[in-house]
Amino acid sequence: MVVIGFKGELIPAFIFALVHEMAHYLTAKKLGYTGLDMNILPIGTALYIKDLDEASAIEDIIISIFGPLTNFLLAFIFYFLWVKLNSSVFYCFYFTNFALGVFNLIPAYPLDGGRIFRDILWRKYIFKTANKITTHMSITIGILLMLFYFILFLRGKPNFNLGVIAVFIVVISVKEKERIAYLIMGDIIKKRYKFLKRGYIENRSISIYYKKDLLTAVGLVDKNKYNIFLVLDDNMDVVDILYEEELINALKEYGNMSINDFINKK
Repeated sequence: MVVIGFKGELIPAFIFALVHEMAHYLTAKKLGYTGLDMNILPIGTALYIKDLDEASAIEDIIISIFGPLTNFLLAFIFYFLWVKLNSSVFYCFYFTNFALGVFNLIPAYPLDGGRIFRDILWRKYIFKTANKITTHMSITIGILLMLFYFILFLRGKPNFNLGVIAVFIVVISVKEKERIAYLIMGDIIKKRYKFLKRGYIENRSISIYYKKDLLTAVGLVDKNKYNIFLVLDDNMDVVDILYEEELINALKEYGNMSINDFINKK
């Protein structure tokens, strides 16, 4: 909001930020996700919804986009009222919502734009890869904002808020990068619950070389899908079939080893 010249009042900005988050919540609730936890952050507000990590790419895009869309809808309404009534209050409300909508579409964590960008990539790549690309982009955006802050500082026009936003984006992005391994492992454990709840789960088949290790295989597991591994030898013949829970149990029992060594221990 600072970058694009936001000059609205604090209270209206806070209220419309809450409206933005409630739009996320109501959309998530409509899709079957419940449980609400809202945090006040240095760059605004953030909503955490129970089990939202279990959402598919399309569901997550829908939930993420409804916040900015709500702000743009309100911006349109208040712009119309400002033109008709020429009231500075309506102009403030219009620009506040427009700024919130634009700011939240920046493709960086923890903003909506970061989740939307990741979900679009997730439709083409596995979740881990999509999250990695988005994290790197997010960190790059944070660094660029930080450089912009230093340029303003050297020109005698320091903008402390911009510096805070830049640092916060970088910190959150680094944490997201560290969280991905635990997210994938946790997803494997929760799949039985999700399967029993929904009554179905999408499968994903992967062919893997028998000399690769168990951690490499786990790194190929895609979130929200049941992953089946066809183990191939040098001649590309199938020597065994492994299921994702077998990989987790093998890592717990034996630690990291080659898939071939694990097959011989079965």
